[in-house]
Amino acid sequence: MIPLRVTALIDAPEGAVRRVLARTDIWTRTARAIGGHAEVAGEQTGDRAPLRSGDLIRFEPERSRRGWSASLMQPRSLILAIAIADGLPRFDLLAGPANLCRIVVSTASTGAGTLVTVDTQLELAPRLITPLYRRRVLAAGQLLLGIVRLSAAEIHVVVAGVIIEDGRVLAARRTHPPALAGKWELPGGKVGPGETEADALARELAEELSIEVAVGDRFGAEVELGDNQVLRCRTARICAGRPDPTEHDLVHWVGSTELDRLDWLTADREFLPLLRRSLDQI
Repeated sequence: MIPLRVTALIDAPEGAVRRVLARTDIWTRTARAIGGHAEVAGEQTGDRAPLRSGDLIRFEPERSRRGWSASLMQPRSLILAIAIADGLPRFDLLAGPANLCRIVVSTASTGAGTLVTVDTQLELAPRLITPLYRRRVLAAGQLLLGIVRLSAAEIHVVVAGVIIEDGRVLAARRTHPPALAGKWELPGGKVGPGETEADALARELAEELSIEVAVGDRFGAEVELGDNQVLRCRTARICAGRPDPTEHDLVHWVGSTELDRLDWLTADREFLPLLRRSLDQI
């Protein structure tokens, strides 16, 4: 058995680092960085889809990379089963040149950042136990942590819509996660890769409320959500449809005097003073 460990201290909140480690694209990007190709098969696909227990990842080394394919990878591909434990992935070999290959990722919050550890356990045929193999496995772990460091530093935007009609603003009541169920918010969602805030808000409102909107200007200042996430609001006007919630259990048009009667999410509450002034001016 060959135990190999790579660690790195990443200057980012632990929650942000853990979300990055659970993303599909982090592992496929690492495969490309070490000279190969990886595909994840599972229920969810997409650039930043989260890994899920039961997913499979197949790694194929490039034919030109003799250091991997000719001397170290027979058969050419690795197939690993993914299990998610406490939000982090673990990989177990299903097919490949080793009798055993297990990759376990762990994190720990420190005063200086998040300590990330990648432990790899290998059980190989004697002919494959070489210093070159060890160096390549350790280099792969270091590339992974480098990609995680860059990705964890990215700012992720949640965009919400300020939809005002007849002197009232549209609010929606959440049903999940359980800790937030029953609280009210300005409807919206996460900005996806390659999306503008306007495109993301229009998509989210179509999915959540079955309405088509024209998205306008930013409304107020952004609010820090923690873990490298921020909430931004934009005005929006309904062009087609009426609000019919698919992810919330209730929507309500709220006037200026009713704003404080609702149990708002903490971040959305930051926009209430500006909302009140806007509604009073109509």
